[in-house]
Amino acid sequence: MAHSFSRDLPDWNDLRDVLTIHEAGSLSAAARISGVSQSTMSRRLAAIEAGGRRVFDRGELGEVTLTERGAAMVGAARAMRLAYDQLGLALGATVQPLRIAACETTAQLFMADSLPEWGRRGNDPTDLAVYEDLFVLSPADYDVLVTPAEGAPEGTEGLEIGRIGWGLFASPEYLDRNPVRPGANSLDGHRVIRGSGSLAEVSSYRWFAGQGGNVAMLSSSPIAQLEACARGQGVALLPLALAEADPRLARLDLPACPDSPVWLYADAREASHPRIAAFLRWARGRFRRPE
Repeated sequence: MAHSFSRDLPDWNDLRDVLTIHEAGSLSAAARISGVSQSTMSRRLAAIEAGGRRVFDRGELGEVTLTERGAAMVGAARAMRLAYDQLGLALGATVQPLRIAACETTAQLFMADSLPEWGRRGNDPTDLAVYEDLFVLSPADYDVLVTPAEGAPEGTEGLEIGRIGWGLFASPEYLDRNPVRPGANSLDGHRVIRGSGSLAEVSSYRWFAGQGGNVAMLSSSPIAQLEACARGQGVALLPLALAEADPRLARLDLPACPDSPVWLYADAREASHPRIAAFLRWARGRFRRPE
């Protein structure tokens, strides 16, 4: 028997908005995830809470906590989301993998260790695609992107998941032939291996380009640069996590390059999708930076 409820019962869209605000933690974050302005999200919540039916208590810094009514709505919204997912499985719908785009370095240093942990939790499968040029991708090409960046671009929702440390390296054989002058603060007179394509636009590689030297090789692949460096091609700027463990390489005693932040983000218009939102929540815990 179907029940008849009064008109003040929240509808499906209300439940979705309340769930998004709760999981995002604030109206401004929920607005970014939903791809709307904060004023639009505020109007939606005001309509849901009309007549004194509060869903959230507000903190001084804009944070929100659920009231009893809000907790009931969030529970219903999560049950509906789960029921929808179960219906898809029951009807034989294909589970689409979460598409993660990364470069060689971020795939190896950040995703290779973390994605098995995500999978062991029984979460959606992932499709990790490695690109040489991440900056030419459009939001339609990925669900989540992992890249060195100074911050999450406008129109995205994301978090900093770590940093890449850098060093200048060469092979011992190269240094025997081309010793670094004591007190040197540039690479003038040395052969250098530089980045090309989008890699050249990363701040660390722009820094390296300003250190001087004669270009012996260009490559958009840090792995290819490492191999060329190990074979005596010249001096290369390489991630410490990859190069320090390679016995074929020696680190140069020259001024260091600043670390590069690494960001994981999704398009703000898609970040509220259950699969993407779940991954972002998990990543915030998995990559939480120490205080």
